[in-house]
Amino acid sequence: MKIAVSLFAFALTLALTSPSLAEEGHGGGGHGGLAEKMNALFPPKQPVPAKREVPATPQIASPAYFSEVKADKAALQWKAVEGASEYHVQLATDPNFKWLVANEYHVKGTSFEATGLEAGKHYYWRVAAVADANWSTFRKSFFATSMFATPAK
Repeated sequence: MKIAVSLFAFALTLALTSPSLAEEGHGGGGHGGLAEKMNALFPPKQPVPAKREVPATPQIASPAYFSEVKADKAALQWKAVEGASEYHVQLATDPNFKWLVANEYHVKGTSFEATGLEAGKHYYWRVAAVADANWSTFRKSFFATSMFATPAK
């Protein structure tokens, strides 16, 4: 009797491990359907966008560093940077740029008109070149910084 049970267990093991019976137990197609379902969970890889060079830092043209502006407005000017589509200009009353008077992100030319300047104050300004909108990389140059003063009345 022991031999018959052992033979039956051996035959059952062989039958369940044969390829045809194993595939039938999984719906007939092996794991092909499962692979398609798993691939649907993860989208295909997208190509990596081309990296662009960070634009150079603009060179400030005027007003000269620590110059005195005689009016309540000043024309802030800098030299054009190759590859820059626009410029980011900030004007503040402190050297750390905490107290901003102007913060313009999309200046298209190479000058900015600062208006409403108060007499007897120091003003600090800086400009950075901005490349085309390529958000996958850092697209803005370092700031070039300068300052000027307005005379007391």
